[in-house]
Amino acid sequence: MKPIFKLLLPITMSILLSACANNHYQAKPRDYSKFRQSNPRSILVVQPTNSSVDVKGPYAVLAQTTQPLAESGFYVFPVVLVNETFKENGLNDGAEIQAATLNKLQKVYNADAILYLNVDKYGTKFQVINSVTTVSVSGKLIDARDGTTLWTGQKDITIDSNSNNNGGFFSQVFNAVVNQISDKLTDKAYKVAGVVDDNLLAAKNSDALLYGPYSPQYQALDQNKNEQE
Repeated sequence: MKPIFKLLLPITMSILLSACANNHYQAKPRDYSKFRQSNPRSILVVQPTNSSVDVKGPYAVLAQTTQPLAESGFYVFPVVLVNETFKENGLNDGAEIQAATLNKLQKVYNADAILYLNVDKYGTKFQVINSVTTVSVSGKLIDARDGTTLWTGQKDITIDSNSNNNGGFFSQVFNAVVNQISDKLTDKAYKVAGVVDDNLLAAKNSDALLYGPYSPQYQALDQNKNEQE
């Protein structure tokens, strides 16, 4: 066997074994048994905690959670009113709100489930000839009656403003300046956060929540969704 093949063989085998392992991991079905047993109809979304460096992150993520949840068939407590109620009671950020006991939350809202989110990353980084926008959100849905975890998930999206730019250097620099000005004025991360929320929560997506009882697809499509009974 030639030296080059002796060198490539272990590398090739390592790649193949890694690919097989990844495929096996990805094929593992999600266990929705506790979700089905709880069968939540209403969801209380509390303000996310924030691990990013941008204070706008939690509000951008929170504001765009209602649509994917409602379209999936759940009643969603109005997030703005809920947040204002917390503020009136001295709870001003996600960490304080998420530290509130289930008993207190149940006395006020009597929700079936509570959605806790964390903004892992949020914002746009500006570089010489491009800008990179990243939003990453993780979350869990718990049974509001006993604290059982019904579902967990995490999604992230990164958009490179220069990914489709094939022009010369000066053209790239000019486009970068335009993009940076535009991103600062419009908060590009806000739009990306909406996409992340949809991918994370909407029942139409793999590994997201199941359809709720107010959806015409309730139980009909869930029977075929990744399940492990």
